[in-house]
Amino acid sequence: MISSTLTLVCALAGLILVRFARKPLTKMVTVMLALSSIIYLDPIMGIGPFGTYVFAFCSVLASVESANSLNLKNYHKAFLIGTAVVIVLITVSEVLGFDEMIPKYIFGMLYLLGFGVLFLKSFKKIKSRLGILVVWSAEAIKWCAELLA
Repeated sequence: MISSTLTLVCALAGLILVRFARKPLTKMVTVMLALSSIIYLDPIMGIGPFGTYVFAFCSVLASVESANSLNLKNYHKAFLIGTAVVIVLITVSEVLGFDEMIPKYIFGMLYLLGFGVLFLKSFKKIKSRLGILVVWSAEAIKWCAELLA
């Protein structure tokens, strides 16, 4: 229940923060990522089981789109691409059934630490990608929550 609420709040925040994006492709990818993060909550249409796959695909799209930016530095691009790679690897581990062997909370803490550093150090550079980063932060917080469970 709490993770679903967190996902909804961060998806709505991502949709609100899309206004900072200047390029139409960035806006579209941010909207797709925010909507794909809440697909797994669907109990009616039957697309819920495919939510993690769609989220991983949209994460890859978001990282590839940001790698095309001339405004971002190399470490910004590396952070965004690295985050997408981790999301895809965790999704694959869940599909293959060995997700208990991977300590996801470490990746969640590293993401939140990196996001905090980027937010404080270079807010103007990442402002257009803030919706993407907020949606990913919800996923990272859910990964960290497994430490408490």
